[in-house]
Amino acid sequence: MNFTSSKNPPVYFWVVGIIALLWNAFGVYSYIMQAFLTTEQRTQLSQAQHNLYDDLPIWYVSVFAIAVFAGLFAAIFWLLRKRWAYTLFIISFVAVGIRQFYVLTEINPRDIFLPLTSIVIAVFLVWFSKRAIVRTWLK
Repeated sequence: MNFTSSKNPPVYFWVVGIIALLWNAFGVYSYIMQAFLTTEQRTQLSQAQHNLYDDLPIWYVSVFAIAVFAGLFAAIFWLLRKRWAYTLFIISFVAVGIRQFYVLTEINPRDIFLPLTSIVIAVFLVWFSKRAIVRTWLK
């Protein structure tokens, strides 16, 4: 019995996987920088930024962590050609949606570029990973 796929994914499959890995690695970096600000780093923030970080609810920080870490692990599973990528991209998408909804409604409703870009990328990764499963690129 042959457990390997005879259907190799195209080059763009790997390109999407690497871009997803980099995108989510940057998200993890952003989360870590935000979650673990030192006292010295906090003194360099403006008063508005300081107030923003102080006023963030704990659920927001938790959803941020879920979004970026689920996305990072999904990208890793993607590159390993594992089906878990799809489930993790869905989890990441839901967390990104919750997080960006809060950003757009409570934090900065005028700055819509990054929140909408994050949502579009998350939707694309869910869609493309489902397509990769159908084409047996992910097993």
